[in-house]
Amino acid sequence: MGVLGVALLAAPVPAFGRAHSVGGGSAEAVRVGSAYAWVIGDSVVIGDTLVRRTWRESNGSVETTGLTGPDGTQWARPAPDFTLQIGIAGVTTSSTTGWSLASVKPVRTKTAVGVNFSYALVSPSLPSGVTLERDVRLQPGKATMSVTSTLHSALLPLRIPSYRLDQITPRTTALPQEVYAYHEGSDWRDDFRHITHPAGTFDQQGETLRAGRASGFFLVSQRRGGLASRAQHTAAGADAVGVDWARDLLDAGPLITDPPNYNTVGNPAYPVPLRARLVVPGETLKLGTAWTGVYAGPRGDGEESAAASFEAAFPWHIDQTIGANSFHPWGHGTGMSDANLRKQIDAAAKLGVERYMLDDQWQGGAGGESGDWHFDASRFPDRNHDGVPDFITYLHQKGMQLGLWMSPVEFNMKSQTFAKHPLWGCAPLGDLTSQVPDDAGLGAWDATNPQFQTYLLSVINRLVKDFGVREFKFDFMAWLDCGTHDYADYEDAFVSLVRRMEAAHPNVTFELDETNDQRAWPFESESLGPSWFDNNHQHGIDPVSELLHDLWSAAPWMPTQTLGLGSFDGAALAEGRTANYLMPLALLSHLTFWTDFTALTAAQREQTAWWLTWDKAHRSSVGPMVYELTRNDPASGKNWLVLQPWHNEAGYVFAFRQDTTDSRIHVALQGVRPTTAYVVTDVRTGKVVARTSGSKLRRGLTITAPSRYSARVLRVSPARRGHTGPAAAAG
Repeated sequence: MGVLGVALLAAPVPAFGRAHSVGGGSAEAVRVGSAYAWVIGDSVVIGDTLVRRTWRESNGSVETTGLTGPDGTQWARPAPDFTLQIGIAGVTTSSTTGWSLASVKPVRTKTAVGVNFSYALVSPSLPSGVTLERDVRLQPGKATMSVTSTLHSALLPLRIPSYRLDQITPRTTALPQEVYAYHEGSDWRDDFRHITHPAGTFDQQGETLRAGRASGFFLVSQRRGGLASRAQHTAAGADAVGVDWARDLLDAGPLITDPPNYNTVGNPAYPVPLRARLVVPGETLKLGTAWTGVYAGPRGDGEESAAASFEAAFPWHIDQTIGANSFHPWGHGTGMSDANLRKQIDAAAKLGVERYMLDDQWQGGAGGESGDWHFDASRFPDRNHDGVPDFITYLHQKGMQLGLWMSPVEFNMKSQTFAKHPLWGCAPLGDLTSQVPDDAGLGAWDATNPQFQTYLLSVINRLVKDFGVREFKFDFMAWLDCGTHDYADYEDAFVSLVRRMEAAHPNVTFELDETNDQRAWPFESESLGPSWFDNNHQHGIDPVSELLHDLWSAAPWMPTQTLGLGSFDGAALAEGRTANYLMPLALLSHLTFWTDFTALTAAQREQTAWWLTWDKAHRSSVGPMVYELTRNDPASGKNWLVLQPWHNEAGYVFAFRQDTTDSRIHVALQGVRPTTAYVVTDVRTGKVVARTSGSKLRRGLTITAPSRYSARVLRVSPARRGHTGPAAAAG
């Protein structure tokens, strides 16, 4: 750390507790562990040993005055920390224009410190009685803070075309820029992430913006991807992430499935704001959360260090339970039934599978259709009339957990619930689509309707209580305009509902299907739970290469364990891939088998059981950080993919050799300490591959795989005293 960093991060902290007077001004401070926040006169500070951010207030206007990184670099110069457009004309306001700071105070929770800024709208051309809350939170030992903004309208409706969730204005205009934009929709497209390095002023679609090289800062928007999701470098020199609703026209859902537009339709009249967020009097609008962090990497490319800093602080919901799903190969056919699936439970339990999910068509019959959510008695009978289908009882007797697919915001045209409550439908579009004959149902509920919300929560409570459901997979989510509520209101209402479900059932996993539509991908979704990400629509890509491509697309900014992929899908097995090749891939995902377990060969069963036993013993040490050690997209099927899950000071290297003549690859490891001695061990054979220093591993480790379509999993851990092994193939 530089001298400047030592001076700033070690600056004296005032006494903690109740407000008191310092030098004639008011002061208040809080601390949780090594993290601290204080307000002294016109100065505001939040920090820890890795990061420090400062603000200054003057006559009601507020500027970010500094952002210091772990290497002591001061990145920010004084400038506003947010902007907000208001009204039909799009009047631009900021923390220095149009708003006046009403109060600022440090806050403390059990796990974090924070600063709460409260602003009042004072622009003479805009309504009065409007307030804005900005809450900054920092956990001890983290280099990334969250910034959450909430708008309150008291008197008049308020129209918001665009806003920047957080912004930092760097001291130098020469910082290199990197932007990540994420696209959902694996059913329709394969370009799930776009990485660009724009220069000068820019305003482009993106959720992650990084400024710097080996060290720097970054901003991440928790809003979903789409045309409205923006990463910007402004003419005033600010780096920002935010939302520009005026760029959107509508979500076309499954109606547009071809490039380049897919499901989104942009506003042809932009910048005229045909669409904007509307805050009605007396209501609150949650603008969203940004994550702002600093990093200092050991190498010229700081991307991995920035992603590691972000992942250490983001509230990921990662479930590493070993699961299976009924949809492949059974779908909606007769195999989706008690008699057939008992054989699957028997075979899966022997392998070590822990959870079995019934996909679409577990529901059905009079009073059971989508929207009613009761078991189809013809597929899953309850012969002893105890209220629980016999199959569910059998599953639990085998020691397995139950998962259920649902389309929670849609209903079947035969739904009795819709017949009783037609006003719960999303008018007019949801009522029209309910007339389309479909097994699952295409009618759409109004997710903003409080009565429907209460009903859906009661359905989840019933299914958890009566049948012991441990995971839900929520599918067919498409955000709609319903009456006076637009599709952004719809999205917010549904996400809020899922958060309420999680609060009521903390031991239940809620998985969102991200295979098409404008859903919640990436960071909004991943803050709720895993994403079902791939239905094996290859688009000409080898089925296994496509799944490797999914993992590659997530790393390094997202844990690959949040992606639900169809492991052992029939297409993959038909290609002749061994379980020793497919299982390491599966272990890096939200492990979900899509297969007929009774059809596995003896060799496939033996290899699968070995990896599942290994996973249960080591899953807590696999990730969540996953470094991307090879840059080329594996979708071609002609190269290697090497990923490095890492946790604290140890982790693994997962190497996949595809259809390439190169039997070895040399990769530089990330996250290792230069002066630490490491042992590299093949987890399948137990043999020591290398014994070397972290500095040599940073220069490179050679990995060999003798045959095409083979995988190596290597454990990288600090050497124990007295440990011996061969010299390293590194350096």
